[in-house]
Amino acid sequence: MRTLRLVIIAAAIGLTLGSFAVFADVQTPSCRTALLVIDVQTAWLNTRAKTVDGVRIEEKIVSVLELVRPAGIPIIFVVDVSRRGIESERRLAVADPIEVLEDDLVIEKRYQNGFMMTSLEDELRAIGITTLLIAGFASHECVRSTVKGAVRAGFEVIIIEDGHSGGEGGRRATSENATWQSQGLLVIPSGELDFAALCLPPVSAE
Repeated sequence: MRTLRLVIIAAAIGLTLGSFAVFADVQTPSCRTALLVIDVQTAWLNTRAKTVDGVRIEEKIVSVLELVRPAGIPIIFVVDVSRRGIESERRLAVADPIEVLEDDLVIEKRYQNGFMMTSLEDELRAIGITTLLIAGFASHECVRSTVKGAVRAGFEVIIIEDGHSGGEGGRRATSENATWQSQGLLVIPSGELDFAALCLPPVSAE
């Protein structure tokens, strides 16, 4: 079943199983998939910031990262600093218990769309990324806008179904998932994504 799911994903994003590659170095990866984690900052999250399965968004992001890191998928945190000078730097930081590691990339933005007036697209192009896994907060605002930005920029998009929240106990996330699916975008639960398979080594022609 997981192999079938991978074949479906590969077909949808115009790849064959043999076209996936291993991510070896965060500066020059051959993996073509990256994870965008949007606005999971203390300043924006509240007690109702839950995913479609009722899990706190911070906890869900931690569990997703635990799956993504061993697969060698590059991780980019997009953080909203539009209220810098009003909110403290502590509150603008990525919320606990989510860890930003040395090799992770952090992109600051001032608009809902993470691609608007930032270096995000250039950074992704520089390391050969063509497909984006997307998670974060808030489903109906910055996540939605960044998904649109990614599609306009020509990236293939996979939204992690249970990897984002609108802050209303999961209702906003459910609504956005339905909208993205109606637009033909891939919306897949984290438990059904084979993250390692997204960076499989190429299949030998022999």
